[in-house]
Amino acid sequence: MDNKQKSHRWKIWVGILAALVLLILGGLYFVSYKLEPMLDKKLKEGITKSSEGLYSIEYSDLDLDIVGGNLTLKDILLKNDSTAYIKLDSAKKAPNTRFEARADRLAISGASVWGILVNKKIDIGTIALDSLKAKVLLRDRPYNEKEEKDPYDMIKDRFKSLGVDKFRANGIDLELADLNKEATKPKKVKGVDIAVDNFLIDEHSGTDSTRFLYSKDIALHIPGFKTNLEGAPYTFSFKDLKFSSKNRDAQISKLSLQPTLSLEAFAKQDKLNKPRIELDLDSTWITGINMQKLLAEKLFEADSAHVVSGVFDLSKDKRYQLENVSKVGQSPAQQFMKVGLPFSVKAVKVSGIDLSYAQISDKYFREGKIEFKNIRGTLKNVSNDTTVLCRNKIMTADLVGNIYGEGRLSAFFSFDMLSKAGNHSYKGGLTAMKVGTYNRILEPLLNIRLADGNIEKITFDMHGNDVQNWGKFTFDYNHLKVDVLKHPEKGPGKKGILSFIANKFFINDSNPDANGKYHVAQVDYERNPNHPFFKVVWQSLLQGIIECTGTDPKYLPL
Repeated sequence: MDNKQKSHRWKIWVGILAALVLLILGGLYFVSYKLEPMLDKKLKEGITKSSEGLYSIEYSDLDLDIVGGNLTLKDILLKNDSTAYIKLDSAKKAPNTRFEARADRLAISGASVWGILVNKKIDIGTIALDSLKAKVLLRDRPYNEKEEKDPYDMIKDRFKSLGVDKFRANGIDLELADLNKEATKPKKVKGVDIAVDNFLIDEHSGTDSTRFLYSKDIALHIPGFKTNLEGAPYTFSFKDLKFSSKNRDAQISKLSLQPTLSLEAFAKQDKLNKPRIELDLDSTWITGINMQKLLAEKLFEADSAHVVSGVFDLSKDKRYQLENVSKVGQSPAQQFMKVGLPFSVKAVKVSGIDLSYAQISDKYFREGKIEFKNIRGTLKNVSNDTTVLCRNKIMTADLVGNIYGEGRLSAFFSFDMLSKAGNHSYKGGLTAMKVGTYNRILEPLLNIRLADGNIEKITFDMHGNDVQNWGKFTFDYNHLKVDVLKHPEKGPGKKGILSFIANKFFINDSNPDANGKYHVAQVDYERNPNHPFFKVVWQSLLQGIIECTGTDPKYLPL
């Protein structure tokens, strides 16, 4: 066979192949053309029928490319029918959750037609959803089963699996309306991005420990959120939140809790003797989140959390707030145990936190304030999960800060999380500093001034429960001098005679004193049940100061 014959034969085969390809492509195009109106009808009827009339869908355009396995819908509107919902509710078949949604575009690409028809597997390359605006309506119905159905059971009679390589939804505006609570304003969040990788439903994916909600990774980004808290005069917000189930972490920036009332207005309406809170945290990072326990047991468990830089301010106005409400059972540990969501974090690290407490005196109408700067340290075994606490019931907080940015205060708290009596302990100390700094709280609230003196060292080792605090307290100081001030209404200055008597006869100006005796306090403080936890801590330490200085409190307004 010569070269001309071979060339001619190849041309014939190429021509036949080209014709077959064109025929197949033309057939597929014809099929797609014919399938589009059929698919349009089936899609609309299917959504209405499967939801028993609750939902209907509308869109401006449907484009089907059966060769590439692509489907595009534009200007989509998903509506729910309130009349159908009432009928379903009467028949005890209504869902707890309803949706209303609209989107600019839904694009499905890379769907394997061969896999669907022959292998009974739905394999999709990518699903992209643009500019989704959705409203979620929540109304719990008592007849609904609490147990969730396995998604695989819903498809196994027709398909072996359902898989999506990538799902992307950007710029989601979501509104959540809880109809279970009357007069509750909907919660809104805008600009949310969701990315889901390797989603799979088959007979094994439900028990795959490497998946969360049947996916290898769910990444969530919320670029800002703000809402008023229900039943509390506060606004909660954050600037940015990122979450990844694959990395098992979450990052929150600029988390904030801000009051909606002035201190005076807050104090006037407060009946529980609570401080007004102002909180701003620059960065919070949680790592090692146990996704399986979160999903299966509704338990938030994590390896660590790190809170970096922030301000935590507490304030009271004692002109209006009375200490007539029992605070027994409200220590930090006891409050944790009352949180509805079980949680367990092995270690929480804090750094660069500034804490302050301000109070307006009901006697002198002035504000005194104490500040703790640059608090840093670690809390361990932060948990209210009894299964964790049965193995280790102690939560600890090892913290260091600087009072008014000067003396270094260290404190190690230990809480028995399972103690019904609120058993706890705290020990630590304060390094050298000038006493005059404390006038920022003493003068406005107690109308006394520390005129001179140096703190060399304070140490304490205390134990406590709901009714009592006790332990050892030492206070090394020198050249202490106190001025007892005139009442503000009588003008500035001190009460000379009372100040002289106090300094001469009722206060040891140094420890060891002039006779070389070193005073150590053995504190035994009975709690006022109306005092909150940290005031009880302060009052027990104050008793130590009084004993070490030899002060008789009836001679000074302490």
